[in-house]
Amino acid sequence: MGNTGYKSFANLELYYVDDGTSTGQPTKPNVVTDPDYIAPVLDTATCAPSIRYYSVEKNLSAKKNNCGNGYSGSIVTLTSLPSQFFSTISQADANAQADAWLAANVQTYANNHGTCELIYIPPTGGGGGTGCFVEGTLITLPDGSRKAIEELQLDQLLLSAEIETLIDTNNASELYKWSSAYLLESRIISPITKISKKLAYKTMIINEGLFEATPTHLQLIQRDGFWRFIPLGDILVGDNLYTIDSEIIPVTSVTINLEERNIYPLTLNPFHTYFANGILTHNYKQPENSES
Repeated sequence: MGNTGYKSFANLELYYVDDGTSTGQPTKPNVVTDPDYIAPVLDTATCAPSIRYYSVEKNLSAKKNNCGNGYSGSIVTLTSLPSQFFSTISQADANAQADAWLAANVQTYANNHGTCELIYIPPTGGGGGTGCFVEGTLITLPDGSRKAIEELQLDQLLLSAEIETLIDTNNASELYKWSSAYLLESRIISPITKISKKLAYKTMIINEGLFEATPTHLQLIQRDGFWRFIPLGDILVGDNLYTIDSEIIPVTSVTINLEERNIYPLTLNPFHTYFANGILTHNYKQPENSES
């Protein structure tokens, strides 16, 4: 271990205080709990301390690997602080101790401190079909007023939201990869670049008429503490929605409607979010040869 510079005493011998001679009694162990215990004393002359080498700061990362099926673990970094380990041999030996400690403990640390994020798997077939809201859905304009979706025109400006952690796109496959533990957004304005009228033979009614759209419509929801975009057909009671008043409200009912409905697919650019019946949602990417 090397010298510390302190001299310790393993045994004690009893002496007379007047002349310093031994009493002749047997020695006894120097025990910390005894009243006559003598602590180590610093004596660098006869007990010169060894040179100590202290470890530098070291970091090692690992991915949490004890999440359940359908979840992915976050990556967590464990840190060995400066001077956490020392060596009387060399600097390299001190750093090697830090490396060994990190390797032995990083996975347990990641499992205890990491988070599990839901892995969203796009529906089979890529979520084809037309996704949009039904006739009568009220879309919010930049001044806060609302207009029925069937009354909107090409190039009309809509109130949009720029989400801090999202690189916005109307590519569904890319949107499925995004998730965030928090939702921070700022209000912006985006124009309609495409809009058309189509027929739908299956729609989803959320919260007994809060809004109604096709199953392939891309909807922002919060599930298990994470925000993400999913096809409306995958929405569940207990998911949360985000309102124009920055409130989070729960999904309380999901109903399938098989009646024929007029829908109005629309595309915005450069930002792709808008508010439908006061709920933040996402636009639909129409094919390039689609009618406007």
